Amino acid sequence: MPESTALSRSLSVDRAPRRLAWRPLQRSTRVAIIVALLATLSYQLFLFTPAYRGPTWLWVTMLLAEGLVAFQTIGSWWTILAHDDRPEPGVVSLYRSRLRSGEAPTPTMDVFITAYGEPPALVRRTMRAARDMSLPHRTIVLDDGRNEVLRAVAQEEGVDYFRRDGREHAKAGNVNAALARTDGEFVVIFDADFVPEPDFLITILPHLHDPDVAFVQSPQTYTEGANLVARGAAEAQRIFYELVCPGKNHFNAAFCVGTNVMFRRVALEQLGGIYTGSNSEDIWTSIELHRRGWRSVYVPQVLATGLAPDNVESYFKQQLRWASGGFEVLFRGRLFRRGNGLTLDQRLQYLYTGTHYLLSVVMLVFMLLPSTYLLFGLSPIKADGWAWATHYVPFMAMTVLVTWLQSGGFRVSAVVASMGAAPVHAKAMVATLLKRKATWSATNRAGDKAVSLRVVLPHVALLVVNLTAIAVGLIVMQDPAATWLSAGWAFLHVLILGRMIAEVREPDSETVIDLTPRVLPSGTGPAVQLPDARVPAAAS
Repeated sequence: MPESTALSRSLSVDRAPRRLAWRPLQRSTRVAIIVALLATLSYQLFLFTPAYRGPTWLWVTMLLAEGLVAFQTIGSWWTILAHDDRPEPGVVSLYRSRLRSGEAPTPTMDVFITAYGEPPALVRRTMRAARDMSLPHRTIVLDDGRNEVLRAVAQEEGVDYFRRDGREHAKAGNVNAALARTDGEFVVIFDADFVPEPDFLITILPHLHDPDVAFVQSPQTYTEGANLVARGAAEAQRIFYELVCPGKNHFNAAFCVGTNVMFRRVALEQLGGIYTGSNSEDIWTSIELHRRGWRSVYVPQVLATGLAPDNVESYFKQQLRWASGGFEVLFRGRLFRRGNGLTLDQRLQYLYTGTHYLLSVVMLVFMLLPSTYLLFGLSPIKADGWAWATHYVPFMAMTVLVTWLQSGGFRVSAVVASMGAAPVHAKAMVATLLKRKATWSATNRAGDKAVSLRVVLPHVALLVVNLTAIAVGLIVMQDPAATWLSAGWAFLHVLILGRMIAEVREPDSETVIDLTPRVLPSGTGPAVQLPDARVPAAAS
């Protein structure tokens, strides 16, 4: 776009503020982080004290777990604080206003809606919204489900319909097949359930005025869910897209999430299309573009709204896929190999994506530590309750406080959904380490309760272990203080696991799809692995 390039060279910075629903960079948060860092250091030094070490294997396990939590927590604070709320460049605002008035020429744009078995009525809503977006563009449904009803719906709605031979490389292959049949200067991708706002193109396109920008990503926001899983998943999205992504954008490390994104075609052509070596084609495409020196932009405005997973099976499938992608980046991304084209900031930001899912393994460790003491009298730390509490409680309290200040509070559904996904993330990690594709056998077949219960068998096993440990520990009662402390933590895990298991129920085939946009309040909490889910070292 030569005209926009000329604009970028000649215009000054517009001081108009971005339209954001959050302001995490408060002075109180910065002070709390400093205190939290000091508390973290004190606790880590306590863990390293030789006099307090329990059995070596158990002590090392806890030390690695606590170290990973501290690393990820500090990295999250750093990422969120990195966003400095800089104003939008004036060239973007001016170009947008010229697009609205028709003064600026509109480049050619292809809008892809990827579909694979979704209900035609659902896809129709997305078709209509995408078709009716402002600015001239071509809307195309990419149907890998080969649904004749969907073809007819597309014809009724006046949008193009593409179908390819075979289904190689899944969604990436579907998009690449469409790239070969189109020639728009820019390409927009929507999942079948994400309904865009009319101003999506007008808002996103101006950010591509810089010829070095390969893609612009907007938030992946869910509608308000009716059950715990849906609410927890939606809250996870809120935290990631409102708080973390703007920080990643500061480091030129914002990555594509597969939907609600606009690509520059020439950037994709340099890669030969969307990356096909992984089912997590979105993040790998981003890495390959960043390695080649392309820039990415994240726009923190809700411009399209989709459906959250509405049952345990769907949620676990989603988490299995996402975690597999994160572990692939962590174990195979060669992020710190010399000469890979990534900046240090980008390497760290992609590393945090992988270690985020590694925290689930840590959660499983912490779920078992109280039982280890209650059943076998083994503790990773040999210290009286007072010595342990004076180091752990300030560390935990300050960590929770910082998370509260940055995110605006906690939601119980977010904590339960996050911890409930831990066994699934562990499965994805094992499959990635063994270089196997993580598979999922469960389906959402109506009335198949046996399948539904099978997906939470690991949760049932963990619940039984914790209940058994509580009973044994209270009967034996070797050290009352340590026993009651460990039993309390084990009981907390029982409540969380039990609540997740209770979410398994027969899918309702009569469920009504509600696409009412979810309002993103600034006072709800995070769906991250919170420090209060960790288990303290019981005194022995």
